[in-house]
Amino acid sequence: MEYRAITGENFYLIEMKNTCKFILENKVEDDLKNLLKINNILETVSESNFSKKFNTINKRLKSLTDNLKKQIIDTDLASARFVNLYTILCNERFILEFLEEVVKEKYDNYDYYIKESNFSNYMETKSEQSKVIESWTVEGKKKMLVKVKNFLTEGGFLERTSEGYKIIKPIVDSSVIDEIKENGNKKILNIMFY
Repeated sequence: MEYRAITGENFYLIEMKNTCKFILENKVEDDLKNLLKINNILETVSESNFSKKFNTINKRLKSLTDNLKKQIIDTDLASARFVNLYTILCNERFILEFLEEVVKEKYDNYDYYIKESNFSNYMETKSEQSKVIESWTVEGKKKMLVKVKNFLTEGGFLERTSEGYKIIKPIVDSSVIDEIKENGNKKILNIMFY
């Protein structure tokens, strides 16, 4: 998995749920892009907005089994957020490694807070390790750290506080965990359950 700057992407939980529901209800196998556009499933305002959302959702859909598609629709909000974050982590190495190298490490050491310095230190370390990240602009690096904060907060792993971010562990429906264990990416699941 390569490092990518995904500064234009968002969490898109509602769009992901709507897309999964549409796919399952209509047994869509081909021409998903056109069908989503015709039915305005992604609720977009322009052609470029649709393309951006569709490309992101389509990339993430590849990480979902039919069972996970059903679960993201039917399960509780915390579990749906977990599944959506799982799809992001399956595609975005930069965010996955932050969860593993910063969040998990702090949690293992009974330190449940992440400060701004932890985010900037992570970016500095990754810039030294990867020519791809090193080539990102200063503005791009700042935006990527915002994405890390947003995705992990919306995914239920961080909570914003006055001191920075508090590490929390989401409570997830066991059937979601079992499905990923049996048919998904176990390595990513293990990182999510530090």
